[in-house]
Formats: sequence, structure tokens, C-alpha cells
Amino acid sequence: MCGVSRKRCNEGAAARRERCFFMSIESENRCVSVSVEGARGRRVRSMEDGFVSEVLALRERGDWRQVVDKYHDHPQRNKLLWVFPSPENFKFLHETMRRLACDKILSVGCGSGLLEWLIMESTGLDVVGVEVEGAWWGSRHAPPALAPRLLTDADSARRAPRVRRLLQESAATAILFCYFINGPAFTSYMAEFAGSVAVIVGPGPGKGVHADPKPFDELGRDWNLFDSQEVRRSNDHIAIYVKRTAAS
Repeated sequence: MCGVSRKRCNEGAAARRERCFFMSIESENRCVSVSVEGARGRRVRSMEDGFVSEVLALRERGDWRQVVDKYHDHPQRNKLLWVFPSPENFKFLHETMRRLACDKILSVGCGSGLLEWLIMESTGLDVVGVEVEGAWWGSRHAPPALAPRLLTDADSARRAPRVRRLLQESAATAILFCYFINGPAFTSYMAEFAGSVAVIVGPGPGKGVHADPKPFDELGRDWNLFDSQEVRRSNDHIAIYVKRTAAS
């Protein structure tokens, strides 16, 4: 669940935001409280509130580098994002997208939208955030939205028409899954996706953290691993796949 960062494009932030396919969604700056009584519970909540508030402040200033440099190993980082790529990782992603003629990313399961914001800020790519657990992420109990996103459902029968259109009109769009944990939903999205580039971000072999799919799982006979890079030295990886016909 995912993301926030961007490298300034020639056009301004407001213009780029207008170009993105996001649905504007307001979200209160609230954290999920840890149900622990007494002073310890208050300290945990205070730490969470402080972490989220600091990230929000940096987001308002557009300081994506400070977010990834300062908070990649913060004890509360998983509240907003499971993996904090480095500037080098974002450069790798940007250069690979350019090689594959992709100028947009459709990020499925975007959660808070932190990774999506980070990608936009660091690369200048347009990113469309889609959250499949719409009921939870649209509730007042969820962490704040750090980027606009489309809320939908994992079930294709109940999927928002706009999401289906984005999946099908995707010649220059890569689809991204970061720490996705729903294999059947992943299969459903990939079946509807008409593009030729997929990005999987998640744990490498032996890390002991659940994700479905993981970066080096077999995606099917139609997909080839094009390139990959480890995120810092975390045994998290960014794996980029292309459809077999597109690779040949």
C-alpha cells in the first residue's frame, strides 16, 4: 500500500495535478488509534500523530526528498507506506518508464497515496491512484489521503467505470502494485489491463513479509521480467515486467 514524491516537471504542480485522472477526495488528518490503555497508549498515538503530521507538512512544501531520507526507517513508517524508495530507486523507475515509452502509472491498491505522490514529485510522471478497499480508506478511521485517488472495489463486477476505462485505455500506461496482498484481485486487474508494462513492488525472497504478488513471482506466460532494483538494502524490490509480445 502505497505512496508520495515528485521531481518538478516544466509545467507547474497545479497544471500537472489537473492532467492527472484523480478524483479529488478530502480526508481528515486522523490516525488509527492503537487500542492500548493508559500512558503507553497515549505515547503510541502521539508518535503516530507526530509522524503523520510531519509527513503532511513536508508534502505541503513539496519536499519529497526529506520524506524518503528522513522517514525510510521510521518506526511508524508502515502507517503510510510499506516501502520508501530512495532517490536512486525513483531515478531507476523514471528511466525505465521512459525506455518503455510509458508516461503514466496506474497504481492499484494505493492506500494513503504517499507512494503515488512521491513518484509524481520525483519523476514528473502522472500517477493515477486506485484504492480497492474503498470502504475502509474512505472512512474517518483511515490515515489521511496524501494524494487524490479513486476509491473502488476489488470485485470487477463492482469496479468503478472510470477505473475500467483506465485499465483498457492504457497504451502508454504502466500498472503498479505495491505490497499488494490480494492475489485473485491482482489476477482480475491484470486480465482487464490492456497495457504492456507492469511494476511490482514488494518483499524479496526470505524477507518473511506477506505480499501477493511478490516482485519475482511468475506473472504468467505472457509476461517477462524486464529489469529490477533493490530498494536500498531492504530486500524490498522494484520489478518491472513487459508483455512477451512487447519485449520481442
